[in-house]
Amino acid sequence: MDCFFTNVALRKFPQYRDKPVAIGHSSTDKSSPQEFVSRSKNSSSELSTCNYIARKFGLRKGMFLGDAIQLCPDLVVLPYDFESFEEVSAVVAEVLHEYAGKYNRYVEVVSCDEAYVEIYVEPEDYTGNDIYGFLYSIAEEIRKDIFKHT
Repeated sequence: MDCFFTNVALRKFPQYRDKPVAIGHSSTDKSSPQEFVSRSKNSSSELSTCNYIARKFGLRKGMFLGDAIQLCPDLVVLPYDFESFEEVSAVVAEVLHEYAGKYNRYVEVVSCDEAYVEIYVEPEDYTGNDIYGFLYSIAEEIRKDIFKHT
């Protein structure tokens, strides 16, 4: 799933969907839910990941927060949400196993945000000669099911 950690965190904070968002360690007062991370331009805290909007500003995973804030002053940094990462990862794995089962193959889960799906199709599984179109349609079905269930 693209930007897995960021997208999972944004489920709880949909107001930031159209903003540059990164995931990092928090170090400020938790009583103010909109201010999770110190805004210091000298921070050496590292970003775990960021969304595509933030990447347009030159941000990337592993970047120091201070450097990221200089490039993107409006950056929203959300805290890690390990429980949600685990929950969503399990749902994604379940969907992938369902599709692998339909096509008599396997899922290899590499980490909470990465997996490989092997499928096997017979010519009678699809119409015409467009196997790539058929496989693309399966990928889109998987994507839609993951979105629906998460």
